[in-house]
Amino acid sequence: MKITYEIIRRENLTNEHRKELGKALEKQNKVIGDKYQKADRCKLICFAKIGNKVVGTGGIKIKMELTFSEQKANLPELNEQFEWELGYLYTSERYRRKGIISQIVSHLIEKHGEGNLMATTEVKENPAMVKTLEKNGFLRNGSTWKSKIHGNDLGLYLKYA
Repeated sequence: MKITYEIIRRENLTNEHRKELGKALEKQNKVIGDKYQKADRCKLICFAKIGNKVVGTGGIKIKMELTFSEQKANLPELNEQFEWELGYLYTSERYRRKGIISQIVSHLIEKHGEGNLMATTEVKENPAMVKTLEKNGFLRNGSTWKSKIHGNDLGLYLKYA
């Protein structure tokens, strides 16, 4: 099983890329809104593929402004230090626990280059993602808050340049 990783920059996005990311986000079921338009928020998207089949995705997207607010992480003083968010991470169920997300995160961070990055994830329900973020230099900051999508506690993870 050979996995290849393809990084797409915003200026090179095609409708096929939008469709592939949208399909992954539908399966992930943790994103509100039109999933097929989410690619347009991304600076970079990484697709993990086996042959021509997409088995994992991730992106660096424009951050969500409210994440730093008092209603969420309660770190409004840090809001201006972060422009980009690591997110849209998904692996097809059949290919989980094979290090695909870890590789996607690593590739995206490398292509992003210098600059602060933030990420959010479920604190208790997704320990593998917490471990992946921490392994890549992210540290949890601020308060946890309840997801409006699934009700689980979310945490803010920050990576400084």
